[in-house]
Amino acid sequence: DLYRLFKKLRNAFKEEDLEPWTSCEFDFTSEGKLKVSFDYIDWINTEFDQLGRENYYMYKKFGVIPEMEYEMEEVKEIEQYIKEQDEAEL
Repeated sequence: DLYRLFKKLRNAFKEEDLEPWTSCEFDFTSEGKLKVSFDYIDWINTEFDQLGRENYYMYKKFGVIPEMEYEMEEVKEIEQYIKEQDEAEL
């Protein structure tokens, strides 16, 4: 079960005193190599809903612009939120 394996991987991070991630993304390069990246933003405790996060991901990853103006505004708000989180970590 994939969920169980992700939970096990996340627990391994904690056991090694690494910051537990909140999401994991798998990508393949054009050469066919696997690239794995982890996100540490606690999305559940933000004001952004699932649709807003999906719109942001589609925009960031594939350049898909949301159809509605208010959706694009939320994408911009998420971008700003991520920028602020990154700056706070420095």
